[in-house]
Amino acid sequence: MRFIRPIEVTPAKLISSNVPETDNPAWSPTATYSIGDKVMLDHRNHQALAAVAAGVKPGAEVVTAESPAKWQDIGATNRWKMFDEIVGTLTTNPGSVSVTIQPGAVVNSLALINVQGESVAVVMTDPIEGVVATRNYSLIDGAVDNWYDWFFEEIEFRTSLVVLDLPAYGTASLTVTVTSSGMAGVGALVVGKTADIGTALYGTGVGIDDYSIKERDAFGGWSVTERAFSDTAKFPVSVETARVAKIKRMLAEVRAKPVVWVGEETYEASILYGFFTSLDLVYSGPTVSDCQLEIEGLT
Repeated sequence: MRFIRPIEVTPAKLISSNVPETDNPAWSPTATYSIGDKVMLDHRNHQALAAVAAGVKPGAEVVTAESPAKWQDIGATNRWKMFDEIVGTLTTNPGSVSVTIQPGAVVNSLALINVQGESVAVVMTDPIEGVVATRNYSLIDGAVDNWYDWFFEEIEFRTSLVVLDLPAYGTASLTVTVTSSGMAGVGALVVGKTADIGTALYGTGVGIDDYSIKERDAFGGWSVTERAFSDTAKFPVSVETARVAKIKRMLAEVRAKPVVWVGEETYEASILYGFFTSLDLVYSGPTVSDCQLEIEGLT
C-alpha cells in the first residue's frame, strides 16, 4: 500500500504539450463583451454573465450586491484539464496527448487517472546523462477467458495506470504520451514521490459514490439525471508496529490534499486519486499492526 505525493504542475513546469490551447479567444483588456461570450485567461475559460466593459478582467472583479460578477469561471482550458484535480474533465486530442514536464524536484513515480487510449509511453531525460528511463505500457485489458469473449465482446481498456519504478532524479524531465487510434484523453496526470504504508490485504473493498439523481414519478416511471461519480475504497493494511507513529504523521500531512493511493498496482480498481476520509491505526502486535484506511476519489 503506497501513495504518491503530487507536485504542482505550473506553467513554468509544463515545458511542452501537443494539445493546442485554442478553446476560446484570449481575453483582451481593450475589448468589450456581450453576455455569453467566452474568453481564455491564465489557462482558464471564462464566460460573460452580462455586458462587460473594456478592462474588466476575469477573476479580478470587485463583486458586491450592487455590482454583481460579470464573469464566470467555467473551468480549465483543454490543455490544462489534466492538471485541474478534477478527474472527470479530460484533456483530449486526436491521436495522442503528449506533454513534457520539468518537475524541478526529485520524483520517482507518476499516475494517469481516467486515461483514454491504447498505449502509454514514459521517457525520463536528464540534462547531463540523457535518457535515463523508458517505460511503455499497453492499456488494452487482455483478461479474456473464453472463446465467445475473444470473438464477440468489445475490447476493453484500462483507465488507470501507475508507474512506480522511475529512478529518482532531481533535474530530469518527464515526457508522457498517450496514444489512441481515435481521441486520446487524460483526466489527471500526477507526478511525484511515493511513500510506503504497508501491505494491503485481501478483504479490500472498492466501489463508487454516484451523484446522479434518480427520481420515480407518481406513475412509477424513472427520471435520471446523470452526474459525476467518485471511486471509493476501504483498505485493511498490515503495517510494521515500529512505523505506526511515522505512518500516522505521513497521513496527517496529506489529510486535506488529494494524492494517488495504490493498494496494489496490478489491481486497477485499487488505484484512486483523492482523500482519505477515515484512518484507524491499531497496535495489535509487537511486530505487525493493523491499519484501516477509507478513501474517496475525486469526481
